[in-house]
Parts: sequence; structure tokens; C-alpha cells
Amino acid sequence: MPGLRFGPEFDPEQYELLEFHHRGGEAEVWRAVRTGHSGLKELVAAKIMLERDPSEVRRWLGRWDDVSHNAHRLGVTDLVVPSFLLGPSPHRPGTMPTSSLLGYQISPWVDGVPLHSWARANRAGPAAAAEVLARLCRIVDELHRKRWVHRDISPANVLVDAHGQVKLIDLTFLAPLDHTLTVAVFTPGHVPPEAEQVGGFPTTGKDLFAVGTLARTLLLPEHGRLDHRSAAEQARAELLAAGYGDDIAQWACEALARDPDRRPAPLGPWAARGRELLRAHRPSPRTTGLAVLPDAAGRPLVAAAGAAGVVLAGHGAHRLPPGHGPVAVRELVFGWAGRQGELVLCAEDGAGALWVGTATGWWEAARGVTGLAGAVDSTGELTVWTAAGGALHSYRWAPGRTLTGRELPGCPADRVLAAVEERSGAWLVLVEHGGRVLSWRTGSTPTPLGPPGTVRAAALARTSAGPQAATLHADGSVRLHTVGSAGPGSETGDGEPALGLAMAGHRGGPTIALAGEGGVRLRLPATGTSRRPRWWRPTLRPATRVALAVGDDWRLCLAAMVEGELQCWQEDAGYRWQSVPLPDPGEA
Repeated sequence: MPGLRFGPEFDPEQYELLEFHHRGGEAEVWRAVRTGHSGLKELVAAKIMLERDPSEVRRWLGRWDDVSHNAHRLGVTDLVVPSFLLGPSPHRPGTMPTSSLLGYQISPWVDGVPLHSWARANRAGPAAAAEVLARLCRIVDELHRKRWVHRDISPANVLVDAHGQVKLIDLTFLAPLDHTLTVAVFTPGHVPPEAEQVGGFPTTGKDLFAVGTLARTLLLPEHGRLDHRSAAEQARAELLAAGYGDDIAQWACEALARDPDRRPAPLGPWAARGRELLRAHRPSPRTTGLAVLPDAAGRPLVAAAGAAGVVLAGHGAHRLPPGHGPVAVRELVFGWAGRQGELVLCAEDGAGALWVGTATGWWEAARGVTGLAGAVDSTGELTVWTAAGGALHSYRWAPGRTLTGRELPGCPADRVLAAVEERSGAWLVLVEHGGRVLSWRTGSTPTPLGPPGTVRAAALARTSAGPQAATLHADGSVRLHTVGSAGPGSETGDGEPALGLAMAGHRGGPTIALAGEGGVRLRLPATGTSRRPRWWRPTLRPATRVALAVGDDWRLCLAAMVEGELQCWQEDAGYRWQSVPLPDPGEA
């Protein structure tokens, strides 16, 4: 409680608690003020051990004394060295403190925030994140050069101030490389696949891996915990899905390598390489998912997803599901389910949770998912496909029924890219697995689509000649494939790199929409005597996301995120394209 006092037994009111910060493991952390004998006041961070066993308290105090002595002797710049004391429990001023003693770890107050909080508030882009990472790497390298390891690097133990300066705190488990371990440390999401063993020796590999997890936190601050068993694969898929290039994804995952010997050491050159890559990178758009559907009146309804959650834009009384919904949404699917056409939304958030939203509200349906695709099927059920635990999963929902999910163990999947219903109950799904794209049909085994390589996004469409797939690659190129062929496919587009891709089967061939720096481009099937596809540009303003849909009357709807603004076009009764003004979207 703020206002309580504590201190050593000879001066039990030397410190006053001001503000609670957080609780972690065996301790609470507070902002406190120390009043010296001269009356001068000093802000400190007070870590209060909650252990009540006197012998255990003294054991911790002995370990902390060793840590303080060793850290002072090392003299590593920007390593925050604490002091320690043993004293009564916090108590009101002027009252007799209890006889029980607690251990207190006292550190100079750092006017900064934990790294994950800084990353979420960062508006200066990836270049600023790269500077913070480089400063952290300098501290860790200096520690390693002196043959010591931190062993508990996590976002909460890295403080960043308003100028991007970095301090590494909490040295409880600081250890030399040549001393056996008496306690193992496991911070979920930040430890490597190889586990520490009591009686074994510490390694620098643990710190290197943890710095890699923090690089991911800086670039993807809204994402959830990494699975240490497949950290590099998970991070790579997330970075690509967020719009980072293959070069950045490959660089960031080097520190997350399963083999400790393949992690970059020292970290400085690795951080410098990342700084150059991130300085050249254009910030990824805040809108990460986009979908469009005609409503009951045939008018376009657009759903967009991003850091703020999900928004709807369209004419008519369409409302988002009530209640608290997902934030930091990466992918979304929506449709009109059942005979009454109830609006149902499915969203994948930054923590890898699958959310379902209906007229009754939002709920979390699954966790640990990657990628999302689907549509309302021929029976009126909304079917979505996602990857979880290395396998393909499907979820089905219709009004009046509970959500049903199942795993398809015959199709390995790291991420779902696209899905389309070929005929009633039979689906075609594109997944990413092991660095290549696979196509999977209901009841069959997966087959490669194109050669191995990095894919940012993919789309599927039914055509009179069979289903076709389009893939958007890391360099911005787009290729059109015949499903079931492992060939490279044919390059489509006019050589301009694309940032977004959508496709729909329509009147004799697939219609492909691309978004990029040069605006929105629509590739229409060949008609009449012409055997070549036609290109139409509804806007030349830079665009980042694009979506396509076909109505019951075979008219196409096109939506795009253009310079941060939702724009929409639709074919009229004569199949001529018209701009459709959208009202301000209603936020979740």
C-alpha cells in the first residue's frame, strides 16, 4: 500500500512506498523514495521478496549480496546494479513493525518503461526499434566478453527511456560461465529449447536467444508468447504476415536458431546489420486484414482489421458484435450465415487467438493459431481454416449451433494462406509448411504448389478450367498457378511490386486485384476477340491492402486501403465499375 515505510532494522522507516508497478515470481516491484540522514530524497525501485521463511530470506539475501559485489566489480555500462537489505515488513509510519523480516532489493530508479511497453507506444517506426535493440546488444556483449551471463533477459528486465536509452536490470541470476548452476531459470517465451540444468554450466546461448525474442517484441509488439520449440519458424511466419521482407525475417530469426552455435555472437554485428535493414524498411500498414461482401441489398460491406481491432464500413444498420472483442487483429473472415443471413466474423489476433463474433457477442474459440481463411459454404455455415500445433484445423458455425472444430492430421501446416469451397462439402486449402506452399483437398494428401520460397500471401479462385492460385512473394512479384502443379507458375502483373493480393473466379477466368505504391490494379479476364487480360486502375494513390468478392448477381466488389482510407468500387448492372462512397466505419 502506498505510504507504508520499510528499511533496515536500524532505520525501519528509511524508505516510503509510492507506487506499485508489478508482481513477478517471488517478488513485488514498487517505486519508492529513500530519505537520507541529510534529508535528501532519492527515487528507487524496490523489489520486495514475498518469502516469509527466515532461512529462505537469508539465503536470497546471500545470493543478492554476491550479485551486487560481482556486478560492481564487472563495471558493465548500463547494467543497473542493486543493493540489498534485510528489514521488517512495510508498515505505517510511527507503528511498531512486525517481527518478521523480508528481503529488499534496491536499485536506482530508471525513468523508463519495460521494453514491451515502449515497443507498443513506439511511433518512430522500425528504425527506432533497431536503435533500442543495438543498445541492448552492446550491454549483453560487454557482459559476455567478461565471461558472465544475465540468464533472465525478458521485456520486463529491459527498461527504455523516452530517448531510447536502455538499461538492463534484475541481476538476481547473474552468473559466471565457469561456475556450476545452483538454480535453473525458466521465463516462458524467452528461453531457448535447450534447458538449464542444476549442476551444469551456464551458456551465452540463453542470453542470445532471449535477445532474439526481444527483437521480435520490438518488431511485433502486439503478438503473444513464442513457443520455444518452434520459435524461429513462428517468428518468421509472423514477420512475413506483418509485411516485413524475407531479408528482415531471416535476420531476426538468426538469434532464435534451435542450434545454440548458430546464434550470432557477438551480437553487435548482427544488430548493426538489422539496423541497416530496418532503416530501409517501409513501416508495415496498420491495417493488416481486409474483406468485402455484398449485403442483402447488394451493397458492399467492408471489414478491416488492424491494431485497433475490427471495423465495419457500409450502408445499412450493420453493427459489430457487442462486448469486448479482439485487438491487434492480423487476419479476418466474415460472411452471412444461415437462412436469415446473420453476420458472423472470425478474427485471428496478435497473440494467436481465434475469435468468433455474432449478434450475441465475441468469444475466444481457440489459441495458438496462425493464418485464417474461409467463407460461408453451400450449406450456410461459416467454415474457417487455420493452422495450430503444426496441423490444419477447421471450425464451422451456423446460427443456432455451437462452434465445432476438428484437426486434419493428414495436412501439416505452419500457416493457412487461402481456402475455397470447390463443391458442396469439398474444400481446397493453401497452407505454408517447411518453407513452401502446399495445396490440400478434402480427403486427399497435400501437394506442393510451386517451388520452395518465401510467400507473403496467397489467394484461390474457382474457374471454368479448374481452381487457380496466386502467390505474392517477398520481392513483391505475383505468380499465377494451376493447382496441383509444382512448377513456378506464370508471373502476372506489370513488374511493379505488390503489397496486397486478392482474387475471385469470375466470368471465364480469375480476376486478380493488386495493391502497391502505384495504386490499385485490377487484372480482368480476356473478353471478346482479345486473348490478353485487361488491366484497370481505379486509383493511382499508394495502397496496402485489397479485397474482392462476387455477389449473387455476379457483380464484383473491390475494396482497398488507400493511404489509410477505406475505398470501395462495385460493378453496376452493365458490369461497369463505379466508385461506392463508404460512411465512416464504426469501431469495435
